[in-house]
Amino acid sequence: MAQKLREGIKLTEIKILAGSRSIGGNFVRIEDKDKTLIFDQGIRFDIMGRYYAGFVTPRGVAELRDLGILPKPEWYENALSIYISHMHLDHLGALSNIPAETEAYLPNISIYEDMEERWAASPTWLALVPRKYYVELKELKSIETDKNDVMAIPVSHSAYPAYALLFFGKNETILYTGDFRVDGFLSSDEFHELYKGESLLDFLGQNRDIKVDTLILEGTNIGSNRLPIAPTEATNILKRLISSHKPIIATMHGLDLEYTYILMKLAAELDLNCYITSTQTAKLTEKILKLPLKPKVIEGYVDYLTIMEKTALEDAEKESLFLVSYREIIDFMKDLSTTNNLVKDAVAIISEPEPQIEEASDYDVIANWFLKMAVESYRIRASGHYYPYQLKTILNTIKPKKSIKVIHTERPELFYNILERSRYISPKQIKKKKNN
Repeated sequence: MAQKLREGIKLTEIKILAGSRSIGGNFVRIEDKDKTLIFDQGIRFDIMGRYYAGFVTPRGVAELRDLGILPKPEWYENALSIYISHMHLDHLGALSNIPAETEAYLPNISIYEDMEERWAASPTWLALVPRKYYVELKELKSIETDKNDVMAIPVSHSAYPAYALLFFGKNETILYTGDFRVDGFLSSDEFHELYKGESLLDFLGQNRDIKVDTLILEGTNIGSNRLPIAPTEATNILKRLISSHKPIIATMHGLDLEYTYILMKLAAELDLNCYITSTQTAKLTEKILKLPLKPKVIEGYVDYLTIMEKTALEDAEKESLFLVSYREIIDFMKDLSTTNNLVKDAVAIISEPEPQIEEASDYDVIANWFLKMAVESYRIRASGHYYPYQLKTILNTIKPKKSIKVIHTERPELFYNILERSRYISPKQIKKKKNN
């Protein structure tokens, strides 16, 4: 009788269909009794780079599916809702790829719609990304459990907003971290003001009654030989550079609000003008209630009605910090060299918060253009992901009771070996993981 009862109970099943051996392209399917949920549905840029470059471009969504760049249609079968942890494309993916009517929970709808508008007008493959009419958009609510028993918990990352996803299932509680770092650029008070809630580890540390059974943990930096520079250390480096050169041109991802904020803070401290040259960055900046200074926007680059003061590029002053997104930096440098003599004194800082493969941002190309224009450039990488030495802190805070699964990594075996040596996972579990 007991055996029949057990057979009649459908246990929660977790399927990592993509991302278990790649940085990016996450696709997690959770089947829990009467509902199926999907956490992230990203683009596999590692595969995309093998088949497309320059004049070789995809014909459509079907071709991208066939190559494994976009998720397979059957992975979405019976999905009640899709949750996106943050809006880097290796997690957001192409909403146009969703094959059937469903609802998609996004970190911020207005930010997504701004990006979608640009993608729709793009002459590149990005025009394939915007959603179909039958996908209903909903917005994640910070530290609230929704109708599907999912709670979005804020995390520090190089894209704003970013969340970990906590699912209170029938048989177990599952935490999917998405991408996150332990230390960010913001103080606890600044983070709380921006997100209206604590960060993941602070929240779980304060709410010990939440017991995580299965942890799905990102492992981007596992096996990386890059120097683990913390945001606090990066801030000190930035301060030295900004105080020694004028003007400074700082590149960033259009969603990297934390980095944008710390640059503004340094500009205010060093009494510099701050110019924004991206509509996306300007709109993100307006989400910060207490800015450290009043930035100005450059006409021709910021094309919407904003309360920020506008100025022409030729009128920009030398004692300045320019905030420029990766997508616009080359055109900006060309314009600066022809309309303003500031370029001859300029120094550039290239931010590299993500592995180059993750979103196909080509830092080398940007650096080459700076060299071509005789502009000295520095690269700085305060990662948007935790470092391996912080793994113990993460696990001691979350304390998963049942299992740990790694995602968003190229070296899963190394990750599990580290866990085995740390006694967070048994040798039997290690063997099972390696055989899967």
